[in-house]
Amino acid sequence: MMKFNHFNSNREDSLMSIDDLRASRLLNQKIESDKKARKYILEINQRYRKMNANKNYKFFKNMNPFRKIA
Repeated sequence: MMKFNHFNSNREDSLMSIDDLRASRLLNQKIESDKKARKYILEINQRYRKMNANKNYKFFKNMNPFRKIA
C-alpha cells in the first residue's frame, strides 16, 4: 500500500492502485463527515452557552438584596 500524507492530497492518482484509491476516497469521506459532525456539535454548544448565559444573567439580576419581599 502506498504511503501518503492524509492532510496533503497532492498525489498522482494514476500511480495508485484500486485499493489505494478506494482507501483514499473512504478516508476523505470520513474526514468530511467528521468535520460536519464537529461543526454541528459546535453550533449546539454555542446555542446552549447563549441560553445559559441569558438564564444566569436573569437569575442574578433578580437576586437584588435590597428588594423588599412581599
